[in-house]
Amino acid sequence: MNRIWKAGIAAVLLYAVVFFCAALPVNAADTVRVVRISSEIDAAGTALVRRSLQAAEDAGNTAFIVEINTLGGEVDSALKIRDMLQQTNIPTIAYVTSRAWSAGALIALSCRHLVMAPGSSIGAAEPIPATEKNIAALKAEFSAAATATGKNPRLAEAMVDKTMGYYGYADEGQILALSDVQAKTVNLSDGTAASEEAVLGLYSLGDAVIVSDELEARDMFMGILQSRVVRVLLVALIFSALVVEIKMGGIGAGLGVAVLMGLLLLGGGDESWLDSLKLLALFVLGAVFIGIELVTPAVGVFGLAGVVMVFGSLFFMLGADVQAVYILAGGIAVAAVLFAVLGKRLPKSRFLAGVTLKDRSTRERGYSSQEDKSEYVGRRGRTITILRPSGTVRIGRERVDAVSHGDFIDKDTDIRVVQVEGTRVIVEPVIKE
Repeated sequence: MNRIWKAGIAAVLLYAVVFFCAALPVNAADTVRVVRISSEIDAAGTALVRRSLQAAEDAGNTAFIVEINTLGGEVDSALKIRDMLQQTNIPTIAYVTSRAWSAGALIALSCRHLVMAPGSSIGAAEPIPATEKNIAALKAEFSAAATATGKNPRLAEAMVDKTMGYYGYADEGQILALSDVQAKTVNLSDGTAASEEAVLGLYSLGDAVIVSDELEARDMFMGILQSRVVRVLLVALIFSALVVEIKMGGIGAGLGVAVLMGLLLLGGGDESWLDSLKLLALFVLGAVFIGIELVTPAVGVFGLAGVVMVFGSLFFMLGADVQAVYILAGGIAVAAVLFAVLGKRLPKSRFLAGVTLKDRSTRERGYSSQEDKSEYVGRRGRTITILRPSGTVRIGRERVDAVSHGDFIDKDTDIRVVQVEGTRVIVEPVIKE
């Protein structure tokens, strides 16, 4: 019995150990996601970083490495990448493999940690053109990025403004650029590493699993959609499609094209999926309202509301800033040119046909600007009213306005038409023999 009792206790303890061990979370290997920027920074690169960073956040990755080898690129694209890097909760590491110049330097400074490969360099971020306005704006962006990630803001500013200089590394009048050794000396970088694995070793992540993201066709497509020229063309096609729909006077392909272009415009934006859904709903509702105005005898309420919704949704799709206004204005201008070229070749509008007069009442078609009364000459009738000298007579079964040839003619007097001058019928009394 005692042995059975001991065996039972042992079984219970074993079961408890197995149960609780199974219930405890098991630490999976750390995963680090790496995205590579190895060409000019543009909208496609922005789309790549956005996609990769979103995947890292969704997967709960331990760290996010931005591998940089670029001479620079579009400042607005670099600013978008900087904003994404500074807003994420995942630790970010910039790894400069060769060069992080100009806009690339801004991205490197925007990461919480910075590591450089042997022989690499960072800086040389003077804007082109180097106007006072551009320098002041970009210098402020560099300073803010460095401050947010615990780096020296004055050092960052010297990369943009050559009038500042940086003692020991750049005289006044020279743009600051640092080698990997110099960056480590001034405490800009955390160290030098020859590989991604060495970078991870600096942060005790040597056993982490590395997942890499490269530029793909979808990133390039998203980059194309974010191009200013393409966005102007998309807006122009939207307005052109809506005008064609009005010209055709019904709900058809025009509205479908407008909605499709709106989807492409929205796909190239920076909004979250929830904001995108709201803007899409507003845009589609506006297009539907315009369609309702075309096919119903409304008083303009649906049409006005639809136009406001379409313009409002487009404004927010484009970023709700000054650039959005420029793109809208450019799209309207291009649409006006397109419609001027194609408008005469479009079929006549069923909608406009209902509110405009197209037929002409010409003499060749039997119409005249005045009634022809010459047929009354010589015919007889009787006065209905006294003519003094004008009044009304009856000729056959017709009542005719007439004028007496001389003095007044009494009521119920037989008359004869002696002359017609335009619409003026002249009569005289019939003298009975």
